Amino acid sequence: MGLWGDLKGYTVRWRHLQQVVKDPVLREALGRAMTRFTRERDKTLKAWGDFRSWVEHGKERKEKALSEADGLWEKVKTAIEARGGHFFMAADAATAREHIGKLAQASGGDMVVKGKSITSEEIELNPYLESLGLEVVETDLGERIIQLAGERPSHLIVPAIHKTKEEVAALFSKVWGRDVPEDPYLITKEVGKDLRSKFLSASTGITGINAVAADIPAFFLMTNEGNGRLCSTLPSTQIILTGWEKIVETVEDAFAIFDILPINSAGLRYSSYLSIFTGPFQWRRGRSMHVVVLDNGRKKAMEDPILKEALRCIRCGACMNFCPVYRTVGGHTFAKIYMGGIGAVWTAITKGVEEAKEVASLCTGCGTCLEVCPMGIPIPRLVERVKELAKEGGEAERLAVKVVSKRRVLESAAGLSHLAVPREIRNLPGPARAITQERVLERPQLPPFHPWAITQGLEVGKGGEATLYVGCMIEYIYPEIGRDAVGLLTSMGVSLQLMHEECCGLPAKAVGEKGLWRELAYRNLVSVPLDKPLLFLCATCQSGFHSYLEEGFSVPEAYSLCQYILKKLGGGEFPGVYEGRVAYHFPCHLERHLGIKEEPLELLRQVQGVELVEGEEAHLCCGGAGLYAFKYPPISGEILKKKLDWIEKEGIQTVVTSCPSCIMQLRGGVKKKGMPVEVVHMATFLLRAFKRARGL
Repeated sequence: MGLWGDLKGYTVRWRHLQQVVKDPVLREALGRAMTRFTRERDKTLKAWGDFRSWVEHGKERKEKALSEADGLWEKVKTAIEARGGHFFMAADAATAREHIGKLAQASGGDMVVKGKSITSEEIELNPYLESLGLEVVETDLGERIIQLAGERPSHLIVPAIHKTKEEVAALFSKVWGRDVPEDPYLITKEVGKDLRSKFLSASTGITGINAVAADIPAFFLMTNEGNGRLCSTLPSTQIILTGWEKIVETVEDAFAIFDILPINSAGLRYSSYLSIFTGPFQWRRGRSMHVVVLDNGRKKAMEDPILKEALRCIRCGACMNFCPVYRTVGGHTFAKIYMGGIGAVWTAITKGVEEAKEVASLCTGCGTCLEVCPMGIPIPRLVERVKELAKEGGEAERLAVKVVSKRRVLESAAGLSHLAVPREIRNLPGPARAITQERVLERPQLPPFHPWAITQGLEVGKGGEATLYVGCMIEYIYPEIGRDAVGLLTSMGVSLQLMHEECCGLPAKAVGEKGLWRELAYRNLVSVPLDKPLLFLCATCQSGFHSYLEEGFSVPEAYSLCQYILKKLGGGEFPGVYEGRVAYHFPCHLERHLGIKEEPLELLRQVQGVELVEGEEAHLCCGGAGLYAFKYPPISGEILKKKLDWIEKEGIQTVVTSCPSCIMQLRGGVKKKGMPVEVVHMATFLLRAFKRARGL
């Protein structure tokens, strides 16, 4: 495509995304649903028990079942066939479609009723059955809505989540040729009446399945409308379509999934219906039961040490409910059959990495999903793996990564920018205007941090009790943060030394350049002393070094600034004074990827005069995510607006954070809106508070 073509492609996507994020109907539909789901989940979980302990247990049991899956499925096959059922293992989507098509054609009728099944969407079952002359009727309310609208599901649990009740009423009014009230209860009743005749006349019923217990064996199906049970029992031919990964060892394991699935998905303590099938339900002669188990890339994924973790997914959809990108653009934009970050991984498994790379590129890697996944799936790490396999980044993105990965190139670029660019950039020209639509950009500052630090007597590789790593953004864009950190720590009696820094490599890893990431890791680890603590001022860089550890490298003991200061205080109070309403913005990499949550708040509470504003919004992603704000500015800007709305509503005067990327995003946003709010790094805030306590 070339660099120019790559840039043109981005501008086309920006225009599309601009339309999506400004769609008032989508905004209202997603806002209603996501607010309700997340609120009810949190409330129900508090009354239910220890979520984290369940995660560990569920993860362990599911991993064990997957490691023994072929043997467990053989046990299921033997039992089902002994009970008069039929079992078929489909290697790929085409094989599954053709087998189900033959069964439906042989059933003696031309109508198929279906329960909700994302696996059937994966194999594109409906169009195939319709091409055979069969009428396919979706019986789940959400699936029926999107079927009549000619659309795809946009959520795993609530397929029509992107539609308002007003839209749904208008759709059924058009289909039925009469006025349908804008009342969800009445709409549901009317759809039930309409479907009743379909259930009674259908010759084939197809459902998905939530879990398969190998010990009985038994197939478990959860629904809230009862339609799955009718699909499975009334037609003469019952077809269960399930993925190879749905197997568990015992009935207890299956029930454990049903304990958490409704709570995590929508905050429901129980689903309305749980159906368990152990063989053909012979309420009349001639009924048959067929089990179709789909591989379609799942067994191959088991060979990948990272991708195989996706096979634990129980399709609860919670990762989407909390994902800032999904909540901004919905499940039609952020999807390729499967939705969200986990959807990118499932698309890679079932359709190939080329199909998945655009969906993967929309993921910010914020890690919100890490906190809500009931199976402990490290979704951001899996998305990185998809990007690595797909070489996701285009030429423009790769060029940007190469610039930030090479210190000399970056230093030259920063110097030229300082000479040629105004202090603040409020409006970029042409299509690039999207980048500055919701924020102001600041030019790099001079001198860079390291030359300044050397003039202050800091040395590379010697002379300090701790090694300071500042990262590219502080080095060239915000060197004052580094200066403030040195001033603060020196005042506290801490001696520092420098290192020959290279980029932490996280930008390279984020676009799938694992080779470049590994090269940068080697260069950094050669330069850093392993026997001294490594102190970080950038949440992203600290997370980048943590990824070295995950890959088996030896890394020195790492600390964020807050962690190190608390350690030096040894239980004492930080001597600081600072009056005003202050909020801490939790950087995603620090909080979710590294689990550093309480230390910043502990320090801020110790500063006299601080009125600390807390709340769920303090934990929201700001939409910066390094290069993401430049790659997808419409999404980044929309996420930022939610954060700014909270800051404005709470009357916050100072926002403190520990990530220069977040500072760029938040500071740029408050300047664009003209808000009387200061956004500062923790080092700057604490130094000011420290000086005020001493009357300086």
